[in-house]
Amino acid sequence: MNQTDQTKAKSQTETSGTMQAILEELRLLRSEVSLLLPQEDLNGYENPKRIVNSYKEAIKEHPPATYGNN
Repeated sequence: MNQTDQTKAKSQTETSGTMQAILEELRLLRSEVSLLLPQEDLNGYENPKRIVNSYKEAIKEHPPATYGNN
């Protein structure tokens, strides 16, 4: 492996590590925010089952993004 290839490989490894650190920080921030915001209670709505079914269909069509192995 020549010097240029080694430099590129090192740069990619550092970028990957930086990206993983950023994503982990975002996960932590998201969990902190979710503690501050109450969860929605569907019992007050007229058709809670319909809302849940619509949500499940939407999740199937547009799955949420996942990061890492968690």
